[in-house]
Amino acid sequence: MLLPERDPLRERLCLGLTIALAAALGLVELLGALGWLTGPVALVGCLAFAAAVTRRAGLVAAAADLAALARAGVAAVRGAWALAAVAGVVAVALASLAALSLESWGWDALAYHLPPVHDALQTGRVREVPTHVTYASAYPQAVERVFTLWRLLLADETLVDLAQLPFAMAGAIGLATLARRAGVRTGRAAGLALAWWAVPVVMLQLAHAYVDVAHAALAILAVVFVTGAIDRGRLIGAALALGLLLGSKPSAPLPVALLAATLWVRSGPRRSGVLAAIAAALVLGGGSYLRGWVLHGNPVWPVALQAGPFALPGPVTAEMFFAVNTPPGFAALDWWTRLAASWASLPGPGGYGYDMRLGLHGPLHLLLPLAIVSLAFETARRARGPVALLLVVSLATPAAFWPRFTLAVPGALLVALAAGSEGWSARARAIVDASIGALAFAGVVLAAPGFTPDGPPIWRLVGATRIERAEAATSVGQARAWLEARGRVGEGECFAYDESVEVPGLLWRPDGRGRVAYVPPEVVDGPALAAWLGFERVRVIAVDRRGPRVGWLRARPDRFTPLFSCRTAPCEVFAVRGPIAR
Repeated sequence: MLLPERDPLRERLCLGLTIALAAALGLVELLGALGWLTGPVALVGCLAFAAAVTRRAGLVAAAADLAALARAGVAAVRGAWALAAVAGVVAVALASLAALSLESWGWDALAYHLPPVHDALQTGRVREVPTHVTYASAYPQAVERVFTLWRLLLADETLVDLAQLPFAMAGAIGLATLARRAGVRTGRAAGLALAWWAVPVVMLQLAHAYVDVAHAALAILAVVFVTGAIDRGRLIGAALALGLLLGSKPSAPLPVALLAATLWVRSGPRRSGVLAAIAAALVLGGGSYLRGWVLHGNPVWPVALQAGPFALPGPVTAEMFFAVNTPPGFAALDWWTRLAASWASLPGPGGYGYDMRLGLHGPLHLLLPLAIVSLAFETARRARGPVALLLVVSLATPAAFWPRFTLAVPGALLVALAAGSEGWSARARAIVDASIGALAFAGVVLAAPGFTPDGPPIWRLVGATRIERAEAATSVGQARAWLEARGRVGEGECFAYDESVEVPGLLWRPDGRGRVAYVPPEVVDGPALAAWLGFERVRVIAVDRRGPRVGWLRARPDRFTPLFSCRTAPCEVFAVRGPIAR
C-alpha cells in the first residue's frame, strides 16, 4: 500500500521488515500498558495486525513476491558468490545451534537486556524494572521490546538468545538493496550480502540477546531509506528505522542526527514530510533520553559526557568501559589511535568473542584496501554515497574501536566490493567473489570456538546434559550451583536478590515458572525483611555477604540454608526452608 507496484521487491522487503519490527515494538507497548502481555494475547495481536493491513490485491502481490524471493535465493547460490552465501547460512546455523544448546550466558544480556523481557512476562506489563542495575531502566529499550514479543511467542527460554535473528535478516536484505541500487546483479547482491552474517562478531552476537546486530541492521535500513527516493513510503520507512535506531542503544543519537541531517539535505520540495518523519522518529525512540534529561539532566544517563565546555553528569564514564580487557593506557588514547590499535590486530583461532574489545571484524576486513580502490570505478558511483554514510554513522561513537559497536562497517565493505567490481571482467569478479567467500568461511572457522570458550565445540554439545551445556559457556561461572538454586523455585515462588547480584537475568527459570524480585534497599533485616520474604513467597535469596542481611539470615539456620558464595560477585545464596505463604 505504501510503495508503488513498480518498486522492486527489495524495496518492499526493507519497508515491510521495518514496519514489522516497529509493529512489534508498538504491540508490546500497547499490551504492556493494558497489562495484557501474555503469549496468547500477543499472538492474537500479531494476527489482528496482519488482518488489518491485508487486502486481496496485497495477497496476490505477496504471492508474486514470494516467488521472486525464491528465485533470488536460488540465484544467491548459483555463481562464484555462492561460497559467500553458504558461509553466511552456516554462520546462522551455528548461532542457532548455540542458542538452542546453551543457557543464556552473555553478561550484558543477563545484566540489563533480558531482565526487562523477563519482568514484562512476569508482570504482564511494561514498566521500569525494580533493580539496582541502572542500565536496565535507564537505557533505551526499543530492541528489548521486540525481544519481548519474540519470547512471548516461544514456548520457553530455549531460543530467547536468537532474538536478534529478525534484525540480521533485515540487515542482509538492506545490504543487498544498496548493492542492487548500484547495479549489482540480483544473485550476486544477495549472495555477498549474506556473507555479513559470517563476520565473526555478527555470528557470535546472534547467539546472545545483545542489541549490537540489531543496532547495525537498523543503521543499514536507515541508510536504505535516507538515500532512496523521497516519497511517502520511504519517508515512513525512514521515520520508523530512525526511531528504532534511536531506541536501540545510548550511542545512537549522533548516528541518528547525521542520518536525519542527510535526509533533510536531500528533501528538496518535501521538507514538511521529512520534518514530520524526523519528529516521528524522535517520538518513537526518544523516550528514554527525555526521561534521563528530566530526571538527571543527562539524556544518556548514567554515562557522563564531556563535549568541550559542556558536561553531562553521570556516575559512569566511557573510559571506564575502555579500560576493560584492553592494554594499560589504552583508555587514555585518542579516538583515532584507539581505532588504529584495534584494527591493527587480527585475532587468531579462539581469539574471537561476542564482546571482544580489540581486533578487526574478521578476515573479511583484509579486503578493505580493495574495497576502497573499487569505489573509484564508475560502477560504484551510485554506491559511494550510501557506503560513505553507512561508514560514518557506524564509526560515529567514542567506542568505534570496539568491534560489536561497528558491525555495519563490514556490511559497507561488502557493498563497496560488490558495486565496484560489478563492471570488471567475469574472471576478475569471480576472483573477488571467491575471495570474499573464502575469507567469510575462514572467519566462521576462526570464530566458532567463541561460542563455548570454556568447553568443547558447539556441535559436540548436542547430546550433552544440561549441566554440561551450561558449564561450556558461562559469564559468571558456577553454572551447576546457579541452576540448582534456580531449580528450587516452584510455581508462584520467588528468587530474591539485592544489589550484590551483578546479573539478575540469571535468576529467572527458563520455563517461566516462579518469579524474581529485588529486595528494596530499605528492607534490611528483622521483622521488615521477614514480612517481605513472606509476602513475596521467597524460596531462594541472594544477598551481599558483607551486609546486614546476611548476618540476619545466618543467625536463623533453622529457616535459611546457605547454598554457595558467588565467585564473581560479593553475594551469598540461601535457600528458605519450610512452607512459605503470604
